[in-house]
Amino acid sequence: MNPFSFYLVTDTHYFEPSLGASGKAFEEYMQREQYFMAESSDIVRAAFSKIAEDESVDTVIIPGDLSKNGEIESHKSFVKELYKLRDSGKKIFVITAGHDYGEKSRAFVGDERIEVEGTPFGILREMYADFGYSQALAVDESTLSYIAEIAPKVRMLAINCDSEGNPKGEVDDRLGEWIKGRLDEAKKDGCSVFAICHYPLIPSVPVFDLVGDAKLRNWRKTASLLADNGVEFIMTGHMHIQSINEYVSERGNKIIDICTSCLGGSPAKYRKISVDGDKLSVESFDTPDFGCDTKGMSLQEHFDNQFRLSIRNRILGALSGGKGVGAFFKKIGKKILSDITVGGLGRLLWIKVDKPIKKKKFMDFACDLGIAVFKGDMPYGKGTPEGDAIARVLKRFRFVIKKIEPKLSKNGVSVDLTDMLLNTISNNKGFSDNNAVLSLNGKQR
Repeated sequence: MNPFSFYLVTDTHYFEPSLGASGKAFEEYMQREQYFMAESSDIVRAAFSKIAEDESVDTVIIPGDLSKNGEIESHKSFVKELYKLRDSGKKIFVITAGHDYGEKSRAFVGDERIEVEGTPFGILREMYADFGYSQALAVDESTLSYIAEIAPKVRMLAINCDSEGNPKGEVDDRLGEWIKGRLDEAKKDGCSVFAICHYPLIPSVPVFDLVGDAKLRNWRKTASLLADNGVEFIMTGHMHIQSINEYVSERGNKIIDICTSCLGGSPAKYRKISVDGDKLSVESFDTPDFGCDTKGMSLQEHFDNQFRLSIRNRILGALSGGKGVGAFFKKIGKKILSDITVGGLGRLLWIKVDKPIKKKKFMDFACDLGIAVFKGDMPYGKGTPEGDAIARVLKRFRFVIKKIEPKLSKNGVSVDLTDMLLNTISNNKGFSDNNAVLSLNGKQR
């Protein structure tokens, strides 16, 4: 490819604060939210300001979930920030996603969650006309997917798989034919093509292949369509995770999926992508200081603390409610998981737990594990106390896992659940999920 660079920002989830983000209902909502909502506008401004300082890169790409949840006032305010960034000399290309349209958006005032005006899907193209659509060589009107030339002889295919005109999280046959047509045209015109899509093309970590909403539903088919027609890398978001993954089609063509975290929630990153010939360079940056009170923590600790709160409350929430005997056992389980240490749980399961983590509360262990997986470069491989403890648990329950695996295996793809889970908590890919230099010709540098 011809040399070019761009900044990648995903899942801005911009919320217009004047709509209301305070009070009892808001505080309860934030107990289970990964990213900061009330501060999102400040976060976007801080990140855009930092990006604007780099005069060597003139392009910014944002693949979806631009607003918190489709509030029309959030879109209007976000567009103003995009114009400010454009005025600094940047070309900006966006696509929308599921959080960007809908009739029933919400805000928080006092003790209540109130309804505010949403955004119909049909007006999004006009709202973001200056940020991709007016530069497009072709637009699929049904989904608002488009293709545009963003550098000499380099085209960007923007795939909108989260629209009213396509099954959610899927590239159906009609959209696939449209994509194939655009790639044929690019080849005829002597242009290279890369892609963006809100949903991850490849599961960010192996276990996400079992989660329906964590990647494109027909991801192998779509990955092969793109790879076999000359697309060598794609930029994605949606899962708020830092990951870089490769897939090789049956015809031997490789595609790289670079999934990037939510800007306003742990791990809170954005990226700079550079291409020069067959070399693809990925560099990650922390979301910059946006002037919030971190209560004595570093900014990254502040982001992590919110994510930790979310994980803990989601686990405990799963153990709440119900009736009768079920409610009774949930209550007991909730009490045990809140108080037990990793060592104590190990004794209950008759497995060895190494000394460094014995006295750690299980809930803290679970939160640390979740945060680490989303930050990428999963650190809990073989030989670490955490990785070895999880491997022993999986071995203990091997007889149960063997019974589950056939039920998880679909479409001719068998599932090795133990291998899948161990490769989720450890990075065996040979390159970093955050900063990497990769080859576009199938050979890692």
